[in-house]
Amino acid sequence: MPPLIKDLDQKTILAIKEIILAHTGIKFDERRTNDLARNIRSACSELNIPVHTCLDALKNSKFRPQFLDTVIKYITVGETYFFRDKSLFSYLKEVLLPTLICSRRNEQKLFLRIWSAACSSGEEPYSIAMLLRSLLVDIDDWDIYILATDINQKMLDRAREGTYSRWSFREEPIIPIGDYFVPTPDNRLKIEESVRMMVRFERQNLIQDTPYYYARPPSSLDLILCRNVLMYFSAEQSEKVVEQLARSLRLGGTLIVSPQEIGLIKSPDLTLVHKRTVFLHEKRERNAYACEEAFQTHYGEIYYIKSDASYPAGALSEPAQEERQIVSDVLSFHDTSLPSFICSTCTGPDTENRQFDQLIAENNLDEAARMISLRGMDFSPSTIKDIEILIRAYAGDGRYDQALGWVDRMIAFDMLNPRSYLLKAALLDEQGLVDQSLHVLRQSLYASRDYLPAHLAIAGIYSKIGQIDRARHYYEQAIRILESMDEDAIIEETEGIPAKKMKEMIYMVLG
Repeated sequence: MPPLIKDLDQKTILAIKEIILAHTGIKFDERRTNDLARNIRSACSELNIPVHTCLDALKNSKFRPQFLDTVIKYITVGETYFFRDKSLFSYLKEVLLPTLICSRRNEQKLFLRIWSAACSSGEEPYSIAMLLRSLLVDIDDWDIYILATDINQKMLDRAREGTYSRWSFREEPIIPIGDYFVPTPDNRLKIEESVRMMVRFERQNLIQDTPYYYARPPSSLDLILCRNVLMYFSAEQSEKVVEQLARSLRLGGTLIVSPQEIGLIKSPDLTLVHKRTVFLHEKRERNAYACEEAFQTHYGEIYYIKSDASYPAGALSEPAQEERQIVSDVLSFHDTSLPSFICSTCTGPDTENRQFDQLIAENNLDEAARMISLRGMDFSPSTIKDIEILIRAYAGDGRYDQALGWVDRMIAFDMLNPRSYLLKAALLDEQGLVDQSLHVLRQSLYASRDYLPAHLAIAGIYSKIGQIDRARHYYEQAIRILESMDEDAIIEETEGIPAKKMKEMIYMVLG
């Protein structure tokens, strides 16, 4: 498919693509050629150079860093928000960090070393900082080092400033955060100074820089978060980055990536730990699996999986019985009280369903939401169905913040379920947030590459905004998927349209 930018030929784009890959590790496949072409044009416009001369300019070793820095601003605009992935941060709060803190107290070594790699605009490392302040009553006695790095200088500047709009708070926080922010005159919130000073922001290129070691003993890290980054690298570059991350961890340290990236972690030093929807990689001595110790806490079972096992990304299943070891261990927590919903008295399921339906009919949505919250960690099919009803009711009432909050809970519970992303994209599209909607739909395809409703939704959006070539690509992908289906199969999210009819409709659209 030819690029949309007429003054960039395929040869030039291919050459620039290779330079970007070599210097950043970011790989552009054929489907993203038009994205890259637009990014190049934007960079040329900002630098005030003609587009057709950009390749010659890149061959100038003095100019190349400036051009790459500018392009990177456009190709690495990451979506993030505070406490993104509630399941993960709940696990950090209730298990991983309290266990680590307890161990350090017993050793009388009050230090913590944490790295947020590819931190974007800073919400992730600041979330960690706030979490630690909530866990440590004696935080002033601790030597805490939180490093946050990114290749995008513009994002780092925003992170250092620490001022955020309401969009960065769309996930319900797992701790009270009101004391950690100060309102600004323009109706935004600025991170409180004591939290801001806990995080050190630095620019770093993950594929070029050496492993991280803290300047003072102990020299390696307790925790690294590197989420939604590796998927954009080539396979070779991704493997190198993983090795760098593994070398930066201490023995017993933890690496956290997104569920979609699990299949990219193949280091013999890292062992996969699967806890419901939380995936962790712990650094172990090689060949030490036979003497693994696992533990079970009030948070649930944790399974250790052999690091050399071959599980495709996004398709992990619970390991076989002989592959896991579960023993009991007693852990100390600052707060061992149960959440209030566990202690609540619930009515029977039939009565509760009638009450929920009645609340929705009366548009008493907040009470309906409270009823679902009382179920705790129950994400059974019936609960998911009720959550979807609640989301649509909130959206129909124009209360999009509440609707998005609940759909993000569904995503946090099962990040590999493409249907949740589809629902979120629809909410964003209803508000006219086209770019955000497209981004979420692409996340749906990361979770399930052949998820037909997402391909159709993306094609529909591109058609609506006049980007016909892009729409055609996704319609053609939809036809490819439909060719493998039974002609009478009903297509999800289409109100009963069978595969044969859907294929005919797409052919009509394509002419």
